[in-house]
Amino acid sequence: MSTVAELIAHPAADLAPRLSALENEFMAIRERIPDNKVSIILLSGDFDKAMAAFMMATGAVGMGMEVTMFFTFWGCSAIKKGRKLRGKKFTHKLINLMLPASSKQLAPSKMAFGGIGRQFFNYVMKGQMAPLDELIQLAVESGVRFQVCAPSLAMMGFDADEWVVPVDVCGVAAMYETALRARTAYFVS
Repeated sequence: MSTVAELIAHPAADLAPRLSALENEFMAIRERIPDNKVSIILLSGDFDKAMAAFMMATGAVGMGMEVTMFFTFWGCSAIKKGRKLRGKKFTHKLINLMLPASSKQLAPSKMAFGGIGRQFFNYVMKGQMAPLDELIQLAVESGVRFQVCAPSLAMMGFDADEWVVPVDVCGVAAMYETALRARTAYFVS
């Protein structure tokens, strides 16, 4: 089979094979172009990092991009309804007791000030930016897609109904499928 460059260089050749080769080349190139999507993977359970992830998500939606957020391990605390212990085995109860119950209990990664850091940041942010729970709700209303890591659920003892957002429980392969088709992918840890 001739390359596109060879076919173009021979204008006397039949037009049909040249056109077919150009179409095939175009389709191959099109498959490698990412979609107008953003993939955000949240590993961290820190308040400021969750804020950044949701600000990036809602900002991308505002720019007309499709957004998928993937939550794994400690990042799952950002979208939990609260602490659910009933029906969990002992080790899962311990893990849940050590983690923040919901986005309202996430501590900042820096300047925790012995536990009052979150209240300090809420005070500083007042009137300047939306609180985390409002950003989460805005993301839901804006059509952000939420994925939760199935292995994290199993290891940390989370149940499928513990979320304040509608979630797809999936594995790493689904996360990669989304991230590889996105124009931009962020890993927030």
